[in-house]
Order: sequence, then C-alpha cells, then structure tokens
Amino acid sequence: MNRHNITSGLFRSAGFDPTSGILELEYRNGTCRRWLAVPARLYQRFCSTADHDAFFRHHIDGRYSSLYGESGPLKEAARGK
Repeated sequence: MNRHNITSGLFRSAGFDPTSGILELEYRNGTCRRWLAVPARLYQRFCSTADHDAFFRHHIDGRYSSLYGESGPLKEAARGK
C-alpha cells in the first residue's frame, strides 16, 4: 500500500487499498493503525479535507473496525489469517 504524507496534528501519513477497503494511518509517533471496510469515497473526502484530525474524529474513529500494530502482522490480520 502506498502512503502519502499529510498535514495533521495526529497523523504523519495515510494510505488506502481500494480493493480491500483498508485505510492505513501512521500516527506522528510512528505507530500504524488500519481501519477495515472503509469506502473509497470516504478516503477521498479525508484526503481533500482541510482538517484531517476533525474529519477523522467525526467520520472514521469509532465507526469502522480497526487494527493496531506493525505493517506485516496487520496485513495478515486484515486477510483473516
């Protein structure tokens, strides 16, 4: 998954896999978290918003299932292994 840098108080970068609907956000402290079954249009809105943190709190956090951890284990968990 390719990630791009974002300007945010919470996050350093964001990435999205349209095939699986996985949204990956890297926090400023370097940890990653993935949200599952996120619609592509929501990711597009997240990328185009002026305030990524507020958008995240209102439209993503608590609304989608998520996984914490490193990229390798998250890939396996997201695939159901």
